[in-house]
Amino acid sequence: MSGLDRLLNASVDAVKKSGALENNAFMATVSVVNAGGTVDVTRAGDTFPSVRVLSGYQVPAVGDNVELLRSAGGWVCVGKLMTSSLPRIQSGSAQTPGSGGTAGTWTAVTVTFPKAFASTPNVVATPNSSVSAGTTELNWSVASVTTTGFELRSRRTTDSVTTFLWIATDF
Repeated sequence: MSGLDRLLNASVDAVKKSGALENNAFMATVSVVNAGGTVDVTRAGDTFPSVRVLSGYQVPAVGDNVELLRSAGGWVCVGKLMTSSLPRIQSGSAQTPGSGGTAGTWTAVTVTFPKAFASTPNVVATPNSSVSAGTTELNWSVASVTTTGFELRSRRTTDSVTTFLWIATDF
């Protein structure tokens, strides 16, 4: 090994052992969510106040495990670390049955998510069936949302099966 190689290896080892690299990025826990796009975070008993939050971290919450990076302007919170393998977004389709010959009657179907969410998600549904303009009225709602599913309800002025597309997210 040449003298230059030894010098370079010694320099790299010195930087690794100094902790300088680790001090530029670390994980912490949000302790306070401030107004104006900042959070206070704690790590090993130290508090870092008013850390700026990147725009992708849209809903900071106390207790979130986050990644901090040192920038030229100070510390920046990159965002929340995933602490669960549970899904954050799911979608699918469902059909509400016909009304059994009584047009205008509410019908319902229970939709079970393929995989449970860690927290109760927001659910949106939209019809994916044809509805004749001016002759058919369609009402629908999403109800009883839990981490494992929801109820999809519909009412038509015709006795028809209605197909819906849905999306659920706990962002």
